[in-house]
This record gives sequence, structure tokens and C-alpha cells, in this order.
Amino acid sequence: MPGERFELALDSRAGAINSSAVGEDKLTVTTRRVIRLGLQGGVRTTTIVPLDRLTAVEISDVERDTSRLANGLIALVVGAALGWGSWVIFSVALISFVLGGVPILVAFFLIAGFAFPDEDGALLLYANGLTLRQPLRSSESRRDAYFVARRLYELMAVVAPATEVPATAPEPQETLGHAAPGLLVDQSLPPANAGVTGAASNLASVLTSRFDPAAEPIGFTDVTECVARCVAATERATSYVSRQIIRDPASEDFREGDYVWDMEFVAPDRFRVSQTGWASSGEVRERWVSIGRDFYRLAGTWQKPEDPSRFGVERQLNSHLTVVKYLDVLREGYPTGYALNVSDGKQYLQVRYEPLGRESLASVLANPSPPQGVLGAATIWIDCETDLLTKAEVRITENGNERQLLFQQAFASYDGEFAIEPPGIATGPESIN
Repeated sequence: MPGERFELALDSRAGAINSSAVGEDKLTVTTRRVIRLGLQGGVRTTTIVPLDRLTAVEISDVERDTSRLANGLIALVVGAALGWGSWVIFSVALISFVLGGVPILVAFFLIAGFAFPDEDGALLLYANGLTLRQPLRSSESRRDAYFVARRLYELMAVVAPATEVPATAPEPQETLGHAAPGLLVDQSLPPANAGVTGAASNLASVLTSRFDPAAEPIGFTDVTECVARCVAATERATSYVSRQIIRDPASEDFREGDYVWDMEFVAPDRFRVSQTGWASSGEVRERWVSIGRDFYRLAGTWQKPEDPSRFGVERQLNSHLTVVKYLDVLREGYPTGYALNVSDGKQYLQVRYEPLGRESLASVLANPSPPQGVLGAATIWIDCETDLLTKAEVRITENGNERQLLFQQAFASYDGEFAIEPPGIATGPESIN
């Protein structure tokens, strides 16, 4: 296509390669399209998806379970010892075969499970009504998938403005297929400011970033001091942007009951929110702006309801989307695990809290009295350079049926110079939503 150029390709085994390729299970990325070559039932398939149709990128990182290898080797040694010992004592081949053979068979089963995992990892690309699955069958491909995902999000952010409708065109409420959203762009507002749009791309990549262990250890005293600095520094922030996802981690696709929120916040009480939820009929988006007691909602065109109290749920949700609930976890919780992580050359403190106390759980769920039997575990990443909270993950489990919900939230552009004004008044940088 005119103006199109090759970016990179991902092979299921070789990982990222610097030239377009043919064959099975290859994903090629250009500045305009994603092209996947595969093999289904002996038939070669080619799937081409324009970048402006992609809505999200997800990585399913399946790694070999080293505990299976360790247990397999132990079982092998035990089986050999039992077989040899029983032969020395009884000198009966059948007894030696039974006593030593069973652990050795178990050992072979465990070692085979380590050598040949039950399933491959995958790079999942979502478009409306379509899921593109690129297998990841080696450590190289699993590692490079994160690089490919970040590059895809950068390209998606670049091509998205070219597909937007004019700012004056009304946007009705949408109902689409069960596809995961990427960078949500509020087409009812003027074109996004480049700096804030970049922050939105960072949010999307932070949620899928890989945090690798750092080489150096960290002491508990340093952890508590860093957590205290994080609470103080994050509380002082006068503005930031955020993306929160609530989903069922057992499902690859977003489904009924899952939600995504993109929010801009300016202290003390200015919010611009884009909400995407999944119902039985598909995807439904809502947008609103809240400034003090004033509330505006998008219903084809922007409206200011005469009775804003009818939208009390949305107004309460505003404060729940802020970073405060995680600061409550840091204040009230006791770290059950911590480590230094590295991502994209930056160092982060990872702090884990498991299980969450009742007060922390109440703050995360926005429920002052969480039901009995509901358990929570939180992992929080703190930027070691700025002491600001960067990402949080909370897993909520219903103890009775083991059903889980995964809360993921990223924050960026702390103290950014952007304004939130009533819709239609162009003042300062514009929306990322």
C-alpha cells in the first residue's frame, strides 16, 4: 500500500525477526496492517487486519514449570534407590521392579510434562468480532512478544486519529461484539493533545508490561521507607490519567460483567471518564464529565441533566477510579512479599499483600462491608525514581466457588498540565478518552 512499510515480524519459535517471512505461524507487522500466516487442518491461511481495527493486545505467557522437573528428578532418584535396595535385601526381580518402577514411571511423567508443556503461550490480537492468535513456542518468542505488543500499541496510537470522525459529528452509544478495547478515543471531543495521547499509550503498555526481577536485593526497612514515600508523593499529585480493567481472568475475551475505564483527573473534583462495559448484547460505551457538582453526559450529543442526582452511581464511581484505594492498601497492609523489578530499563519496587485486610478490601471493592468469604490479594508497583504508584493488580476470589475477578489499573502523567472543562469549551490539552 502507498506509504506502508515493514516494521517487524514474530515467528512462533525464532521470536522477532527483521524481515518479512513466509511459512507457518508468522506474524508480520507493517505501519498499516497485521498479517498472520498459519496452518489449519492442512490448509494454509492468511489473515490481514488493518491496525485501525485492532482494539487490544494481550499476551498469554506460558512457561515451563520447573517444579515438575525437580520433583521428577527426585522421584527418579527415589525409584532407583528403592529398586536397588529391594534387590539387595530380597533378590526378587518382581519386588524390585514394583518398588522401583512406580516412582520411575512417575518421574518420567513429570519430566515429560516439563519438557513438553501442555499448551503454548500466545500473542492475542483483538479486533471487533475477531481474535488473532499467534502461538509462542519458545523462550525467544515469549520474550519478544512483549516488544511486539509495545510496538503495536505505538502504531495503534499513531493510526487511530486518521480514522476518527470530525469533532462536530455526534456519537451515539455503541453496541459492538465481544472484543477487548485498546486505546479508547472519545471522538466527540476535539483531537487529543499529543502529550496526553502518549500517556494513554503508556497506560495500555504498562498493563501488559513484563516486570523482570532485578539482580540486587532490597531490605525490609528500605521497602517500608519507599512505601511511605509513595503514599506521600502520590497523595500530592494534582492530576493524572488512569486506566482500570475489571475482568474474569479465566476468559481470554472480555465478556458480560467485565469493564474498562479510562479517566483523567484534576484535583480536587474534575473527572473525564470513558466507560466500556460488556452486556449480553455486546459492548456498551458511556462517557461523562464531572466538575464539582456539575455533571455532563454524552447521549448522541453532550447534555447537562437538570437533575444530576440521577447519575449518583457515576459520580460515586469517579472517586473509586482514583489512586486513593491503593494508597489505603499501602497504609494499612503488611507486605507479605517484595522485590525490585526492572521494566524498560526502569526500576520498580513490587510489593505484595496477601490476603488483604477487611479495611483494604472494603476500599478496593468500594463496599464498607465486604461479604464474608471474599478474599483479596494485591500486587503494587512503585516507580523507584519518582516514588509514584505506577500499577496495581488485585485478585478477588469468592471462597465458596473459587470464582475470581482481576482488577488491573495503571497511572501516568502525574501533575500533567491538562485541564478538564465543560464539553464544548476548548481550553488546554484535550481528552485521551
